[in-house]
This record gives sequence, C-alpha cells and structure tokens, in this order.
Amino acid sequence: MQHKLYFKRIWLYLFVLVIIFAFPLSTFAQTSVDLAVNFVEGTPAKDKIAYDVNVYLSVVDSAGNPIKDLTAENFTVSEDSQQVDIESVELVSDEPINLVLVLDISGTMSGSGIDSAKEAASNFIEGLADDDRVAVITFNDEIKTIIDYTTDHQAARDQIALVDAKRNAGTCLYDAAYQAVQMSASLPSGRRAVVLLTDGVDEKADRSICSTHTQDDVINLASSDNTRVPVFALGLGHKIDEKNLGRQASMTGGRYLHTPENSQLGAMFNRLAELLRSQYILRYTSVAGPGPHTLAVKATYLNASNDDTRNFLLPAMPTRISITSLEDGQDISGTETIKVEISGGGELVESVAFQVDGETVGTDTTKPYAQDVDFSTFDKGDAELAVIVYGADDTELTREIISVKIGEGDEESTPSADEDDDEIDEPKTPINWGLWGGVLGFLLIVAGVVIFFVLKQRREEKERDEAWERAQSMDATPYTEMDDRTIDDWEPSSNALGMLTVENSDDPSLIGQRFEITKATTTLGRSADNDILFPKDSPVSRNHAKIEERSGGLFLSEVESTGKDGSLKTPTFGTFLNDEQLTDPILLESNDEIRVGKRVRLRFEAAGTTSMGEELTYDGFMVEEDDDDDSEKTQDIVL
Repeated sequence: MQHKLYFKRIWLYLFVLVIIFAFPLSTFAQTSVDLAVNFVEGTPAKDKIAYDVNVYLSVVDSAGNPIKDLTAENFTVSEDSQQVDIESVELVSDEPINLVLVLDISGTMSGSGIDSAKEAASNFIEGLADDDRVAVITFNDEIKTIIDYTTDHQAARDQIALVDAKRNAGTCLYDAAYQAVQMSASLPSGRRAVVLLTDGVDEKADRSICSTHTQDDVINLASSDNTRVPVFALGLGHKIDEKNLGRQASMTGGRYLHTPENSQLGAMFNRLAELLRSQYILRYTSVAGPGPHTLAVKATYLNASNDDTRNFLLPAMPTRISITSLEDGQDISGTETIKVEISGGGELVESVAFQVDGETVGTDTTKPYAQDVDFSTFDKGDAELAVIVYGADDTELTREIISVKIGEGDEESTPSADEDDDEIDEPKTPINWGLWGGVLGFLLIVAGVVIFFVLKQRREEKERDEAWERAQSMDATPYTEMDDRTIDDWEPSSNALGMLTVENSDDPSLIGQRFEITKATTTLGRSADNDILFPKDSPVSRNHAKIEERSGGLFLSEVESTGKDGSLKTPTFGTFLNDEQLTDPILLESNDEIRVGKRVRLRFEAAGTTSMGEELTYDGFMVEEDDDDDSEKTQDIVL
C-alpha cells in the first residue's frame, strides 16, 4: 500500500514538472517597470531648421532598482501624438548635474533626526562627481540658502555641519520647495533636480498652515513648459503626508522615497544617488514649430511596459546670418558688394554692421542687407570680414566672420576680334538645369518657413496688443484673485523685504504668481540671469529693471545697457510706476503698480511699515562720495 502511494507521488511530481516546462518562463514571471520622464530640453539645431531634443528619463523595476540595460528598441516616443524616430538612447555618464538640496530643520527634526539627516546629506554630497554642482537650502519657519551652486563639495558639507533643528519651529514645506524650484529654473540648460527631505507636513507649531505657496504652486512652477525641474521627495518617519509628497514628485518628473527610521537615511540617500547616476538621455530631432508641445514616452522591458507624458517648450529659432557673396578664404580687390541673408524669427533685426579687421565700414537697416566695401583702402594680405546683426537696444544677436585675402587684382585681357577663333570659341559647360531647379526649390522652402514664423510672430503680437487695449478700454483688473487669496492677506517670511504679484503678462502661467523680495538687489528682465524672469514678454528688455534695498526702503530703477557706440541705453519700452514713466530711482510703497514694458503689470506690497515719508527719494538720503576716484563719483546711500 505504501509502495503504491509512493509511486503516485512520483507521478504527481513528474506531471507538475511537465506542466511547468511546457510553458515559457515568462508566463510565470511578474515583471513590472516604472518609467519617469524627468524633463525634456529642446535646442535649435546648428546646421538645419529643426530642434535637437534631449529627453532625460529613468526606469526602475518593481523593487525600485534602476534598469540599466535598455536600448532604443525598448522605447517608443510620440511628439504631439506623432511618433518620432529615436536617434540614440544611452545612460548619462559624463554630463554634470545641478542639485538643490532642501533640508527640513523644523522642531520635529530635533535630536537624532537632524544628526542622521546631516550625516546622510553630507555623505551624499561627498559621492557627487567633481563637476556636479550643489546648492543647499534649510527651512523651518524661515527659509535660508546656506550655500549657492558650487562645485566645492567640502564647503557645502561644512555648511551642513553647522545647521541645527529649531525646537517648536514650524515646517514651511511648500515655500521652501517653491524657492528651490526657482533657483533650479534659473539655470539655462543641463541636468538639474531638487532633492527635498522632510519629516512632517506644512504647518506651524500651532497646526496652522505655514507656507504662502501651495503644493499646486510648486507643481505648476516645476512642471511648466519653460521650467522643467524634477523634485525628488524624501520622506522620513510616520507623520509625513506620503500621498502629497508622492504626487509632487510624480507630477514634476521626480521620484518619491520613504524610510520610517533615522538609521535608514543613509541607505535612502544612496538609493537616490543610484537613481541619478542611472538616468537615460534619449535623443531625437524635432521639426515642430516653436512653442509648447507634449511628449509621450513608452518603455517596454521583458513582458511589462509603462509610459509617461511631459509638456515641454521649443524656443524661437535664433537669428542666423550667412554671407552669400563671398566665400571663406576668397581673393578680393577693389570694391566688392557684401550681401548677406538672415534667417530665424526669434528676434527683431534693427541693423546689420559690416567690419573689416574690426573697423566698421558700413551699416544697413533695411532688407536686403548689403554693403559696398572698397578693399583697396586696406593693407594687402589676409583680412577678417565680419557681419554683425543687432536687435533692440543695440543688442548683438549674431555675427558671421570669414577670412579674405586682399590683393592687387588680376588684369584679365578681353580677346580681340583678330585673335584666333579657336581661342574665342572655347567649348562651354552645359547648364545643369536639374541641379539649379533643386537649389531654387530648397531656397523657396526656406523662405516659406521664415515668412511663416515672421507672420506668426507679428500676428501674436497684434493679438496681444488688441487684448491689452480692450482690457484698458473696459478699465478691467482681471487678476485680483489668485488661488482664493489676495495680496492683502500675504504673510511675509522673516527675511522678506516686500512682494511682487504678477497681474498681467503675455505668459498666462506667470499671472497670479507672487515673488518675495529677499535680496539687497532683485533684477527683472527677459534673460535667464535675472531674479524674476519674463521670457515670453518680448517688450521686456533682457535686463530691464531692478529693485534695491537702501536703508530700509525699496527703490525701483531701470537697468542701463551699453550700446555699440558706447552710449548708455535704457529699456526700449520703458518702466512705469502708477502709469508715470520712470526716469530716476523712486521709493516703492504698498499697492504701487509697476509696469515693465508694454504689458507686464506687477503689484508691490511692502513687508512692513517704514518711517520714511511719501516725499522720500534717492536724493532724500545723505550721500558719501568715494574719494578714491577724482572723476565722476559713485554715491552710496547711508543714514
């Protein structure tokens, strides 16, 4: 009986083995992947009318471990619902990253929590590559930048060693994240990320809300088309809001990591470092036009797949110039007509200057751009011919430089009537009509693309001007309410000097945003090196205005630039305070309206009261002169 039972078990085992090997192993494998598109960056191609698009992304398995062996065959990419060809996919190995590390030093971090956090963060910075840059922000009731972007990792670690948690202090979580995203967004390009460590929720010691910004403010800023900042949220302990931290990370292209114990902080930072080192860069060429677009990426690994979508912005094509009448290295003599062609619709061309060996020989302000140059007035030999394109405010947009060789010129004799007929009737090379037809067709296509972008830009500017005029005629102020709160109930942080609220802009995403003024000098303009940016407002100059703190007051003034002739230039479309054009620095007061250029309107609110009267101006302060300079004195305001 026992023998029969024994044989039955053997046959059962054999049957199970047959069933298992009858099916592929993948039938039983439960593989999953998680794809996150961190951010998308598009730049105009150098040699064609198109964009080079870099997609930074990461892929992890079901355990959260990075998958590092993917190729282009594992991905599918669609731009605005149209599939595109992938040019390459590779792990990012030698491209530096710019990190903003945000550390919670609120009351709940006191004791072993802050000690473990400082040690883990310091070790994380020590493991960065030499050319990786890091900035560190701490927050509780106050938000402080303890060190700006630097590659001096030891200096950053030294600053972290000095911080400590503040007992009974609140957690202004969203204000800290918002400031970190602003700092990261100021970078013009490259890999970037915000790393946010917290053990609590956004609240003061009395359980009321601590931040003036909301989580949606952070998400909207970090995921906007022209910001592109992934937020990696690190949660510590059991009192955190995991749902919202995870949402913040997912919506911005980052990831959320959590550990319940202080002792595991080091392991969590190590896992973050591995994620950042395992990012992929996917490249493709886009022929879409400038403006906002949507990218969808799908990753397939073994029998699993996952996808992610991210909005991104393609900038306007830059101004490009080519010299069409001469070639590099050409021999020339006498008077030559220099002809140029300008393409791209990103900037308005004001003038084109022509230079020989640095000496300006002419300027043209109308199309077609050309200049007659008498090269006989220059020394014989090699020379440098430069053509420079200037835009508004005499800003240089681009230049083209070629080398030419100035000579005496060759006297070519014209055959006379009595010369040998064989020398006169030399065979002529037949014209290649097919080649010239192709060249003509290409030039027509290029011209059509340029005309399309120029007309599109002019139409958009006309529509914005008409909308502005309609709003003015109706005496409307449409942006007085923002996220269920107004400027009147703004509670400044301890280091705030004032606040600006955007009431109107050509960029809808900026309307309603609030910017605290915390620095001695805060700059406003269109270029990325300003503290407050208006990249889509073309009437705003690159460096337009500044707000300076002087003896307790905030003064508004215009930024002057140097023109090509050495003269000082003010912004083309001016700066206005309460509809009066600014000529000298002027003291700002609460509820003042600032207009930058044509359409950007800002509302100013002071952080506190001041004893200075309404008549106070720059001239109302005592000044001291710098005795070291006998020429024009620099005046500094003192009490």
